[in-house]
Amino acid sequence: MRAIETKRLWLRPFTDDDMEIHRVVFSDPEVCHFYCTNTRTEQETRDWLIHRKWQVRNEDELGFLAVVRKPDQQLMGLVALQLCVANWLRFADAPDTPFHPFIVELSYAMGRAYQRQGYATEACQAVIEYGFKEMCLPRLTNGVVPENVASARLCARLGFRQVPNVHPKGTGHVWILDNNLLAAPAKQASATDN
Repeated sequence: MRAIETKRLWLRPFTDDDMEIHRVVFSDPEVCHFYCTNTRTEQETRDWLIHRKWQVRNEDELGFLAVVRKPDQQLMGLVALQLCVANWLRFADAPDTPFHPFIVELSYAMGRAYQRQGYATEACQAVIEYGFKEMCLPRLTNGVVPENVASARLCARLGFRQVPNVHPKGTGHVWILDNNLLAAPAKQASATDN
């Protein structure tokens, strides 16, 4: 995934020098609770960074980006488009099939000191635009547990809608955002045909 610039942020691939992500995200039990369940050790974070560097080189258009504030270059969190084998998920509008769908999930985590300042919204909007305009992804999803009220509010702000998970072993709801840009040319063509 390439670097993206927004008004206040640089979204860029992670490097070996980004151990600050450990302090900001992975050592904070409150941030980890909803993002990755448990905190990580420094070594686990180093391993995570190695994998992120590999992922950027080998998976090109998907991956994790560091969220960095422009004025002081402070690393504040992460945002990602990641491929997920959704063995726990089935949308009502999907055909009934025994195969697990591959979906692209929007993922994010911001350090506590940087929450409620619009940074996550700004970073996610930029990554969504990249995914929809440049990658032509048809849909993004986000699995938010009901207790994560802040993340549910962010999904709603970003235009996601909550839909039931109809998988027999799945539970609750999931958030989805459809790429309306893909439908636009077909709608325009049918309007000019009349």
